[in-house]
Amino acid sequence: MDEETLKGVTAELATPTLQDISGVKASLTEEGKVPSDLLLGFRSDDSEIRKTVVIKIGEILRNSPPSQAVQPVVDTGLVSDLVSLLDSDDTQLQREAAAIVANIACGTTQQTKKVIDAGAIIKLVRLAVSPDETLSEHAVWALANIVRDSVLHRDRVEDEGGINALVTILNRDPCPTNAQRRSVKHLLPCLVRYIRKTPVDKANMESLECAVQSLRRICNRDLKRSDFIETEVVPRLVQLVADSSSSVALQSQALNCLGYLVSGNEHDTDVAINAGMLPALSVALTGGNQRVYEIACFKASNIAAGNQQQVQAFLDSGLLEPVVRILMDGQNNASCRREACWVISNLTRQVSDDRIVQTLIKGRCLEGLSAALLISGQETKERAIFGITNLLKWKGAQASEEDSSPLAILRSASCPQNLRVVRDSHEFRYLKLKKDCHDILTRYFPEYSRRARV
Repeated sequence: MDEETLKGVTAELATPTLQDISGVKASLTEEGKVPSDLLLGFRSDDSEIRKTVVIKIGEILRNSPPSQAVQPVVDTGLVSDLVSLLDSDDTQLQREAAAIVANIACGTTQQTKKVIDAGAIIKLVRLAVSPDETLSEHAVWALANIVRDSVLHRDRVEDEGGINALVTILNRDPCPTNAQRRSVKHLLPCLVRYIRKTPVDKANMESLECAVQSLRRICNRDLKRSDFIETEVVPRLVQLVADSSSSVALQSQALNCLGYLVSGNEHDTDVAINAGMLPALSVALTGGNQRVYEIACFKASNIAAGNQQQVQAFLDSGLLEPVVRILMDGQNNASCRREACWVISNLTRQVSDDRIVQTLIKGRCLEGLSAALLISGQETKERAIFGITNLLKWKGAQASEEDSSPLAILRSASCPQNLRVVRDSHEFRYLKLKKDCHDILTRYFPEYSRRARV
């Protein structure tokens, strides 16, 4: 066939109408290929025809397993053209193109490399923060598929701004939609890898702070603790708390993430303990920063409320000493002292274990709880009374009147006087609090049960 005739045939084949394209079934041919009419339609100058073709290609990918559909789409030679549609001014076309790229990236590493080589990552990162919710989700879905494909591709997403995109998504809306939640979960592996692999130094500090803060926000947005554990980020968070190079902000955010874990069930708390959280808390509680003290005590109180083995591990780690010191030091701010009171109060739940109770008494917990009665705030006084009552229920509490007995210790710590101050105070109208104070005084310290003379 001569050249002139070939041009005529090509021209004839290259003019499908919108009606023709709309009638094409969105499925592979018997030969396992993309219908030729769609390839011809994609080259049309008519934007509606082109959009219809893109929608059909998207349907082919959605309706068939990646193992069957991705390679035929790659074989069309249109990957670069489809990726370029991510820059379109037509939002619907961008959505369709992002979904197509996401589906291609579900395939093999070589197929995923096709969209990367076409420049998809930087375009997807930009679209990930689009105000259009569907477009954003499709873009993040595509990025997540690239991230999951290989370490090399995950590094590319990170290097081209994937972390910044995720941080932007998290900061954008305090009440995320379901689509935004799915988007965040898609990029979680990328964020976790960044946290795990980035060294703690001055150059990386701010970005690490943002990354860990973003992880904390993900935790607060219905991330299952089992999924959190599976990321294997817990040991790294423990390291960040214990690392003297960590800034206060980084240490605080890492503590908050770990707090999410220890506020779960016993298994979740065991994961944190086994990762070294208790020694890390010891570092946090001796570093001198009041804000860190408060957060660390808050998280420690969850462990202190755990089972007998977890409480024993807490005591064996030596954490009791700094907690009691924080509680009894009047120079510390009231907030961190209140949290320290919660820790000790929770520990006293294990009153049936002689070893634990004796450790608490030797660790000056009774003195600490007595001091907590004078800290401002009704709840702190309630927790102090709760702890004192528990320790007085211990079978050895009244065994003797020696100086080391709980009653003698409480007397020397001015506990009866402090209880009477709370009972007789006009600051509180909560009758149960006053009654609890009076009951302790009447039962254990009857000589203080009457009102003090003014």
